[in-house]
Amino acid sequence: MNRSALLAEAALITDARKVVKLAPQFRLGYRPSLDGMRGVAVMAVMGLHNYVPFCAGGTIGVDIFFVLSGFLITSLLLEEWNRSGRISFRDFYIRRALRLLPALFVFLLVLQAYVLLRLRGSDFWQMERATLAVLGYVANWAKAFGVDLRALNHAWSLSIEEQFYFVWPAAFWLMLRFRRSPRWIVCALALAIAGIALRRALMYEPALETRIFNGSDTRFDELLAGCLLAVGLGAGLIRAFRALPYLVLAAIILILWGIYRPIGWGRMARFGWVALEISVGLIMLYLVTRSGTLLHRVLEARWLVWVGRVSYGLYLWHAPVGSKVGGWPLPDPLKPLVGFALSFAVAGISYRWVEQPFLKRKAKLQGAVALAAKAA
Repeated sequence: MNRSALLAEAALITDARKVVKLAPQFRLGYRPSLDGMRGVAVMAVMGLHNYVPFCAGGTIGVDIFFVLSGFLITSLLLEEWNRSGRISFRDFYIRRALRLLPALFVFLLVLQAYVLLRLRGSDFWQMERATLAVLGYVANWAKAFGVDLRALNHAWSLSIEEQFYFVWPAAFWLMLRFRRSPRWIVCALALAIAGIALRRALMYEPALETRIFNGSDTRFDELLAGCLLAVGLGAGLIRAFRALPYLVLAAIILILWGIYRPIGWGRMARFGWVALEISVGLIMLYLVTRSGTLLHRVLEARWLVWVGRVSYGLYLWHAPVGSKVGGWPLPDPLKPLVGFALSFAVAGISYRWVEQPFLKRKAKLQGAVALAAKAA
């Protein structure tokens, strides 16, 4: 390639990098308060599956996870784009695999050993079918059409997130590559969220509750809400405002009330999920644009941050552990405590001996990519 062609390509990359730039006042970095949010989310879900009385609406924890995932993934993709003028899909999926697959494989291997030793007949084949659905990341669609995944019923949300990871990076790259402005991207995301929410509200009827709850096409709006927040913050289009603390207080009350008392699937489909994704987005906006507040001190408590860090293992293990403990001859008030204790023990082991070695490799990969981009 001659000198003029090289200069033209460099100019093209430079021009592309001007399309979306992270605003100087915002850098994501590591936010322990977001780990604290993960901790709250996973404990809400654990409370639901372990029959804790004040966690009857614990599925809200999954909604928090969805918005968080969209925000974090998009923030990282934006930072890579601003650093190098491109998005490496190979590196993205390697990082996702290093984060998600080791703990999942170990979990499924242990469960498979139990299935081979203890189950027979239809129970055995049901669990084999459920395992294949989880491995193929289609567990949500299996549940949407009435398949009982037994001890793996909770894995539907992992499938939705993974399906989103297959779609969103390429869609986001196309918008950046074809010079779409940040304002255009934010408007497109807002329209997509509104479209999904409207379709969900119009299609709701009691017979379709399972389909709506588990379908990717009816739940992607929560992940997209996190994406919208990341793009808006990264481009300086979304900022903290004077009334934000009061709205955050209202959002916290709404979320806690929803965890305590289920809103009902009809209301969730019509307006509940929209209210939740707005509420979670407001809280995240507050957390990443402020520091040292009472909310930061609560969410950055050391124990809660640790719970957030091991939340993936907790999510994988808590349901089968809780189900097993539920059959033990223990007093009912004691069962949730034993279920929580065993889940934390197993998740801690998974994090230390399975997840951390691969997370270190993931960190090295991210560092190498950043250094290469900086050198370029």
